Amino acid sequence: MSLSKIVVSGRVIREPEKRFTPNSNVPVSEFAIAVESNPGPDGTAQSTPVKITTWRDLAERVSHEIKKGDLVIVDGRLQINNFTNSEGQKRREAEIQAISVENVANIANKQSHAGIEEAAQSNQKVAAAVGKAPSNSEDLDAIFANEDEIPF
Repeated sequence: MSLSKIVVSGRVIREPEKRFTPNSNVPVSEFAIAVESNPGPDGTAQSTPVKITTWRDLAERVSHEIKKGDLVIVDGRLQINNFTNSEGQKRREAEIQAISVENVANIANKQSHAGIEEAAQSNQKVAAAVGKAPSNSEDLDAIFANEDEIPF
């Protein structure tokens, strides 16, 4: 058994094309991303196109949600395909059989939405605490009578 797990990020350079397998009618989507390497000594980065293949429900979702230019994170299994092209040259191509594909813009929106919800919940807690605040100084003296229970 071998393990070939890979996680990459890159910009979509070829939009997903959805098709179906001939015999079993299983959805499959293929697209390509450009994966950039770290900048070299001269400050330039290399960009490598990588083919991404998705199957079944993920293929359906990707075909609707992913567009050219999107920044995506792909988690999957690395596969190296050896083939001979139409000119008779032997070629190798890296491909990722994706397990998950996430659009970075969607992740940012989810985090932003979660942050807004968290702030709203915090504001509700503060409002509730203010609504229950003691109305006169005698109540405050009772709250702070024991120094061990100072709330800060």
